[in-house]
Order: sequence, then structure tokens, then C-alpha cells
Amino acid sequence: MPLDGISTHLLANELNKELSGARIDKIYQPGRFDVFFTVRTQNGNSKLLLSCDPQSPRVQLTEHMRENPQMPPNFCMLLRKHLQGARILAVECPHFERIIEISISVTDELHDTSTKKLVIEMMGRYSNIIFLNSENRIIDALVHVDSSTSRVREIMPARIYEAPPAQGKIAPDQALSMIESGKMPILKDSMQRPVAKAILDSILGFSPLLANDICFQAKIDPRCGYSSLSADQISALLPICQKILKAICSCEPSPTVYYIDGEPKDWHALSLKDAGIPRSCKTISEAMDQVQYFSDMRLRFEARRRSIRSILTMAFNHASKKLSIHEEDIRDTDNAGKLKQEGELVLAYQYLIKPEDTSLTIPDYPDFGQSTTIDLEPGMTASEQGQLYLKRYRKAISRRESALRFLEAEKDEVAYLDSLLHAVDAASEIEDLLAIEYEIKTSLSADKEERSRQNNANQVYYPGKSKSGKASSRNLRQAARAAQAKKNRSSSAKKTEDPSEPRKYYVDGGLEVLSGRNNIQNDNLTFHVAAKEDLWFHAKNLPGTHVILRTYGKAPSDKAITQAASIAAYYSRSNKPFSSGMSESKTEYDVRVEIDYCPVSHVKKIPKAKPGMVIYEEYNTLLVSAKLPRNQESPK
Repeated sequence: MPLDGISTHLLANELNKELSGARIDKIYQPGRFDVFFTVRTQNGNSKLLLSCDPQSPRVQLTEHMRENPQMPPNFCMLLRKHLQGARILAVECPHFERIIEISISVTDELHDTSTKKLVIEMMGRYSNIIFLNSENRIIDALVHVDSSTSRVREIMPARIYEAPPAQGKIAPDQALSMIESGKMPILKDSMQRPVAKAILDSILGFSPLLANDICFQAKIDPRCGYSSLSADQISALLPICQKILKAICSCEPSPTVYYIDGEPKDWHALSLKDAGIPRSCKTISEAMDQVQYFSDMRLRFEARRRSIRSILTMAFNHASKKLSIHEEDIRDTDNAGKLKQEGELVLAYQYLIKPEDTSLTIPDYPDFGQSTTIDLEPGMTASEQGQLYLKRYRKAISRRESALRFLEAEKDEVAYLDSLLHAVDAASEIEDLLAIEYEIKTSLSADKEERSRQNNANQVYYPGKSKSGKASSRNLRQAARAAQAKKNRSSSAKKTEDPSEPRKYYVDGGLEVLSGRNNIQNDNLTFHVAAKEDLWFHAKNLPGTHVILRTYGKAPSDKAITQAASIAAYYSRSNKPFSSGMSESKTEYDVRVEIDYCPVSHVKKIPKAKPGMVIYEEYNTLLVSAKLPRNQESPK
């Protein structure tokens, strides 16, 4: 969640204790909105992150660094010039605002000491990092705001820094005094608003999450108007607000991360009751780091997924277009025999054709009881007319034979790329994407190299010399290309290993279940890892992963077979990208899928087919739910 004023106040107090007197060793700017300080404290080195990212502005100590650009940005160079080697004096949050001020003692070249400030404003799209001198004048800012952007408050070099205007709310210490005197701290203008909104608009630093949680603890509908509350309901609100405000005023945070569906979704500096499954942390920075690191990993995961999907979609569209062209060629040449018939009829009845004729009407062949009309090209002799139709017939037959020759290969290519697209959609871990990237590099790149090799084999030339025996630049370039192709073939011959391992689960009886992350792993599991007596599972007539139930020569229980089939259903095309009903747990979906299973010995590889393409026989079919075995996934 974005920082609210309460969390910012407690965070500033925590950072002040940790960083007061710390020395700034190094400064980095790995992204447009992020600045990292490496600071040396009494407890060792720490990494301080200052971020004005509109999506998640924050200041925190972190354990995770990002790759730095080779050329540091101008703002980073400015901070290095002024602050490298300086000492942090204090970290403060003024008036419970979403602002953190870092006071820094700086010694210049003349050994004169002055105090400068870094002001981090964390206000959504208005977030900024502003560097001030000792006179409160702006030296520079990460985001410049001129008069064309804001008429109220310019943030430009050489301007006097002005803090954002006050909100006119009740400060937490004043609110605590009002509660202790038996009065709820609600502004007069907010009396007619819903309870949560009234608390939010009245007490400085409160967020919607905190206001709603107060209503939840008091068992009051947050949408209920404050003016309509009974005396008992107001009495229920008072002790809850008093407890929270005491923790705020005494700077006693309870940093907590809140999990939903097993993932860290939110955090707060105080302990809330209605935000998810709570997990306590030692510091606010630790809580922020856990949530933000997971969010950043998810964003990078989705960006990588989009990149891979874009490549595969382009290849899929290209293959689908070629397939449609071949199918259209076959449809267009269905009547190729008619061209041959018309050509033979024109040659047989050429004595009836006159030079100015544009058509020829003759008895139908082979139905002589009817007549047929053949169009003629003007300006051609009768013999030329017949040869023209026969030439069209030969071209149509050649076109049809070529289309039929490539049709099955293109169908396999489309099905294979469709299975890769499904694998990308079903990916839930970075290892899944790494496995798909490996398959793309090894499989699709191998196809291109094979086509290039065939094209080079069909070319006959003498490197470095033309047909006349003289050297030519064209042939020299051909020789260079041939040498480069040979080098590429030798380098591609060195196979790289798949960087990921197949998924592992354990089902009833402690039996191991293996699931491939890509088609190459599917082939390897089915034909190299699995024993003949192991059971093989796959979604019926749908793209999906190969699932192997290791039996070790024993007969598995019906429950183990059903659990293994459910894993195959979970990673099938009919599952999450296409299902509408989702259960509370992400390891289970409201989908029922037909799964075929049989011994591995009944699965055969299709000759010259793409990885993962198999045929199987003597199988059974189960209708199972798409889910993973609970609490039985192997440790990574």
C-alpha cells in the first residue's frame, strides 16, 4: 500500500534511530525514480532506498539492490558531488504528512560545514525527491515542476522550497486528548459522511485501510452515516481509536505484513484486524521490503511473460497465415482437372475456332447430351488457347502438390506454438518462463538453422572468385557468410542445459509426481526419466504438460492416481487462463477436466514431430478437478 501519514511518522522515527550519525558512502540511481544510498552505521553497512515512483513512493532500508546503469544520471551525479562522505543528522516526518526530511551535515572543499536536506514527498503521482541547501532553497529535484504544470507550487532549481499546504485536520495528539475527554475527534463538516470517511477526513495521517479497520473492530458498517450512530456505537469506537492513537503518539509500531492467498499483499505500521493473514516483522522497513520485493518480482515476471508471449504470438500468427494460404491453395485447385479437360477440348475442337471468337460452345464431355462453353483469349490461335489451359492446369497441380506437402508440417507448427502459448499463460514461477525461453532458443532456433543450412547447401559458388575466375566483392561476401554460418553451426552444436528442473509433488502413499515446465522437459520425462511401469497423464485433446506418477513397481492407490490427474488438469489449457470460477486458494480452480492416463510404455514419440508431440494407446480417462495436492509440494 502507499505510505499514509501515520506509517510515515513511525517510519521516520525508526529510520532516525537507525541512521542518525551514519556516513553516506555510495550513491546510485538504478531507475528513473529510485535513488540508493549505501550508508555506514554503528551496526554495519545498510542500503537506504529513496523512491518517488508514482505507483509505490517510499523510503526504506532494503536488502535488495538493482543493477546500475553504466552512465549515472545527472541527479545522481549531483548528489554524489554534494553528499558523498556526508553524515546524516536526523530523519523527520513533519506534521504527520507523507513527507520525510533527511538532514545531512556536509563539509565542502574549504572545510566549511553546512546542513542540507533531502525532502522525499510521497504523494502518488506528485511524488518527488528534492535537494535543498542550508537556506531552504532548491538545488535540484528529481522531477521538475514548472508554472505550466502547477501554478500553485513550483519545484525548480533556485526556488525557495514551500511545503505542501496543510490539510486542516486534527493531529493525532489532539485527537487523543479529545478521546480522553470523551469526545470523538470528528470535524463538524464530516458529521454527515459515512463513518470511515468521517474518520479519514478528520484525523491527520489516517488512511482508508486504517479507518475501515477501526469500523471493523467496532463492528460498525463503514458506509453508515456518522450522524446516525447510536451512543453505544460511538462508545465502541472510542477505546479502539484511543488504543491506536496511543500507539501512534508513543511511537510504538507493530509492523505487519498481510497475506492473501499465500502472497504478501499489504503491510502497515500498526496491527490491523481486517487486512489479511498477519505476519509480524521486526521493523517497518522489513515489512515494506517483503511486500515491495514480491510486487517488483511479480511485475518483472509479468513483463518477461509479455515479452515471451509477444515473440510466440508473432510466430503463431505467421504460421497460421502460412497454414491458411496452403488451405486456400488446396481449395482453389480442387477443380484443376477441369482446366485439363477444357484444354483438351479446345485442342480437339480447334477447327471450329475463328480468330475473332471469345468463346467456344461444344458438346459437354463426358455428358454429350449437354453443351459447355469455354472462354477464349482474344488474339491467340486455337493451339495456343489449348496450351494455355494445359499450362494453367500444370501450375494448379504444382501449386496443390506444394500446398499438400507443407500442410501437415504447418498444422504441427501451429499446434506446437499453441502449446507454447498455453505454457506461457500457465506459468506461475520464473523457472517456468526460463524453461520456455530455453525451449524457444533450442527448438525454434534449430528450425531456422536447418532451413538456412538447406538453403546454403543448394547454393553453388566458388568463394572469392566469380564465374570468370576473377575476384568479386559479391563472392567475397558469400565466402564470409559461409564462414560465419560454419562458425554458428559449430557453436550451436554445444548444447546448453535446461536451466530449470521439472515440478515435483508428492501424492498419497508418498509417491513422487513430476510435471514438465516445457515440451523439451515433457519429452525427457516421458522417454528418459520415467520407467515403463510408471503412469503417464495428459489432458484429453488439449494442450498441457506431461505428468509422470512414479510407481517404483508398486500399484498406486486410486487417490494417488486422482491426485496426479488433478495436477495434469491444473496445467491444462482448460484451466486458469480460460476458467471463470476461481476458488479461494490459487492451487485449486472450479474446473473439471478429462484426463487420459496409461503406462509410460504405451506412449510413443511421433517421428520427426516437435517436442512434446506423442501418441498413446490403451488408456483410461478420468474427470477430475484442476488442483494441486495441498501441503505436499516438494521443497524447492
